[in-house]
Amino acid sequence: MLIAEIGLNHLGNKFLAKDYIDKLIDTYVEGITFQVREPEYYNTNPHLKLSNNDYIELINFIKKGNKKVGIAIADINSIDFFENLEVDFYKVIRNDITNNKLIERLVSTNKKIIVSTGTCSETIIQNFIKKFKSNNIVLNHTQLSYDIKDCNLSAINTLKSKFNINVSYGSHCDNHNVLYMALCYQPVDILFYVKRNSSFKYPDNKHAILLSDVDIISRNLKNLNMAIGTGNKKQMKIKIK
Repeated sequence: MLIAEIGLNHLGNKFLAKDYIDKLIDTYVEGITFQVREPEYYNTNPHLKLSNNDYIELINFIKKGNKKVGIAIADINSIDFFENLEVDFYKVIRNDITNNKLIERLVSTNKKIIVSTGTCSETIIQNFIKKFKSNNIVLNHTQLSYDIKDCNLSAINTLKSKFNINVSYGSHCDNHNVLYMALCYQPVDILFYVKRNSSFKYPDNKHAILLSDVDIISRNLKNLNMAIGTGNKKQMKIKIK
């Protein structure tokens, strides 16, 4: 699944959030996420919070556009609310891979859960897998760095082979061509942040893709994915004229 993350880049404004959705609906993006942080975060950043009524309207809007809805969630007390709205999947952010209560509650929803490994060692991941491995859990390989040298895309294959689990890729790199390279490692999902323009500093800014570029990038990702093939070398007819 190709997932565009609005995150908190809506700036707490329902109308801006709706503009994101309106433009993403017309792209090859398959899923759209919002980020819901813990209450303490909003105590110091109240301007980034959407109301429950906002989410009701926005999630319905996404569903009408035939896209999947995901919530990157840090607030365990909000899960029931989003379950009532029948969101399609959840994402576990930051270092919440060690938040057992949150993970347990999310697992109980039987929804797909994409778990970030951005701050994790293999030991932390191994302990997590021992407790929570199930068919609906996906490890998200991401590096909390803009630097292309830190992407370590090969870790996607390492995680898949070592833990026998589905792995997605979430990009924080400011070179967006990395998304195309990630296809070669066949992650089950590719996630990237989006922003409306380049003149404003968003919560997720340097690594976010401009909305105006999402259509061509998502189109390329869909088309280039066909180039991977089966891996089986077989004789074929010459198609070049």
